[in-house]
Amino acid sequence: MKRLHCLFMLIILSLQVMAAGQWPMRSQGPWEKGAFETRQYRNLFVETGYRPDAVEKKLKEVFDDVFHGPNKVYFEVGDSLGYISDIKNHDVRTEGMSYGLMIAVQMGEKDIFDRIWRWSKKYMQHQEGSRKGYFAWSCKTDGTRNAQGAASDGELYFITALLFASNQWGDDTGINYKGEAQHILDCIMPREYEPEAGGFGGPRQSGPQKMYLIDPETKLITFTPDGFGQRYTDPSYHIPAFYEVWARWADDGRSDYWKECAQKSREFLHKAIHPETGLNPDMCNYDGSLMQNGWMARGGGSNFRYDSWRVPMNIALDYEWSCADKDWQRQYGERFQNFLYTQGIDTFVDQYRVDGTLPEGNEILQAGGFRKLRHSIGLVATSAAASVMCSHEKRKEFIKALWEAKHEPFDDGYFDAYYDGLLRLFAFMHLSGHYRVIFPSPYRVMKTGNLSATIDTGAGGKILSLKYGDTEVISQSRMPESFGSTFWTSPQKEWNWPPVQEFDKYPYEIEEDGATLSISSSVAPKLGLKVRKQFSTDERNNALVVRYSIINAGTTSRKVAPWEITRVPNEGLIFFDAPVESITPSGLMPFTSSESIAWYQTDTAGENRKINADGKGWLAYLNNGLLLVKRFEDLSPTQPASGEAEIQVYVNRGKTYIELESQGAYTNLAPGEELTWTVRWQLEPYEGTAPSKQLVKKVRKMVKKR
Repeated sequence: MKRLHCLFMLIILSLQVMAAGQWPMRSQGPWEKGAFETRQYRNLFVETGYRPDAVEKKLKEVFDDVFHGPNKVYFEVGDSLGYISDIKNHDVRTEGMSYGLMIAVQMGEKDIFDRIWRWSKKYMQHQEGSRKGYFAWSCKTDGTRNAQGAASDGELYFITALLFASNQWGDDTGINYKGEAQHILDCIMPREYEPEAGGFGGPRQSGPQKMYLIDPETKLITFTPDGFGQRYTDPSYHIPAFYEVWARWADDGRSDYWKECAQKSREFLHKAIHPETGLNPDMCNYDGSLMQNGWMARGGGSNFRYDSWRVPMNIALDYEWSCADKDWQRQYGERFQNFLYTQGIDTFVDQYRVDGTLPEGNEILQAGGFRKLRHSIGLVATSAAASVMCSHEKRKEFIKALWEAKHEPFDDGYFDAYYDGLLRLFAFMHLSGHYRVIFPSPYRVMKTGNLSATIDTGAGGKILSLKYGDTEVISQSRMPESFGSTFWTSPQKEWNWPPVQEFDKYPYEIEEDGATLSISSSVAPKLGLKVRKQFSTDERNNALVVRYSIINAGTTSRKVAPWEITRVPNEGLIFFDAPVESITPSGLMPFTSSESIAWYQTDTAGENRKINADGKGWLAYLNNGLLLVKRFEDLSPTQPASGEAEIQVYVNRGKTYIELESQGAYTNLAPGEELTWTVRWQLEPYEGTAPSKQLVKKVRKMVKKR
């Protein structure tokens, strides 16, 4: 693995500048393409200096605070239902329920998702009548409705989360997620209804009305889908990227319409946001202008307050996923953070007039029985999430402020576990790279006998899993660069670090999908190369066969070598056929010698370590009752690229993961030429754990098989 990266880490360690919980900063800079295209996500916490494992731990803690901790807002009912409650208001809202669905699908929590959806469908969704398909925005915790009308953001999240669930889990596990989303989509299209009194607190309307979630004239989302709330909009309901999801995967025949809604929503946000402060009103007219009349305007509805907090996070989401309005979004993110920075990174309050002045009296929206300006963690969270769009140095202070902020009661006893808690969790998901577009499953499974391999065609064509029965042999860590098996081109000096994204992280195109799975990368512009991977199985030998090709798609000749990198847990025994004294650097790892084999019993150290060796065309790993033998072309010492080797073992610091690496011959490719290199993975049970003649005999027998 990454020799230059290892050296850099050793230097940092030797200088003792790596503080506890910190990580060397590696900023990726502004994005030019969104995740719909690249399927890549930044981890702003890591870029700011926090260790990847510390970030994962913190994210889990924040998730547990919301769903499992003493101040949780998620509650299970019986064997199949669950709800999220706005504790301070003693109710269940479509806002929180739909947020819960989105969080659950993003975090892979299918049981939580299904419970929340079943509760929502049973108690909140209208199954008949003029409001059919819509959801009552507020219910008691026993399911009794406090109101019949809908709040449009609930439907927005319900639809998107259901489509993601369909993509992630399919529609045959008890809930037809896509069918449920399509039903809501059909129901939100304009239709006549007879209004009832005050759907969301507004005055009663008379006579037949049209009900719709999206205003037909402006293509903008309504505040509420009824005669009262359809007259204006809420900027925090504008999430253009969600419409892009509908356009791609709803399959409702309205793809072009949803794309137009996304564009109209982006244009609206330009108008609704103050050009100097970056603040937006809670509610406003469809043209972005402030509301001048009515009870909403008189009560401070034109101010920046609770709903408004969500806007910077929503715009950051659109930037991350689509990047369709990137130039304006970058300017907006920095403008918004700049204003709050002038108010004090630790002292800005949670409500302002959009010009940046402070509201007074009844303009201040009360919460939990308090009418008070606070430095709320919900706004701390969303202002930090805006850092995704920012390049200025201030973004690091916002990220640090969120990391260090404690979600606890204020001195006067006010505490919001619900809204503050959910926004805090969303922000941690954004900044850690865990708020993602969920594509239809990119996974392909190859099976033979008891062996099964899972390949991720959507993210670098990695082998994510290799199992014998139910027992896994490959690392399943969630830390970046620490799981699965990937493929790079050698030598590393041609691209340094990080790995070439076209080969290691971007989606691969599926060329053949059957007994042989053939996938190919896009061309890496820096190298002029592309990679093809062909996966097949050898039933007779219980093996996975991977045939790698490197194609020179450029206009000049290039020398290149193939390089396979397989991450495994830091446990067990690693061995190969080579004299211990030939391993370099000498003494870096405690190899021993017996039966003419070099053996390494895994250990831990405070630094990263890597060795090179000239083997005999195989590399073995024994752990958890399984023996993995990888077979490849046996090279002479001069055939690999300079500074590289046929066999390499990289051990990451601490007891985290190990990389089993092998390389092919360094080959000159003329334009249009390609090289091929095959690795055979054999996986069999083995009861022993220590070096032995019996183990060597078994491996050599496996290696001889054809």
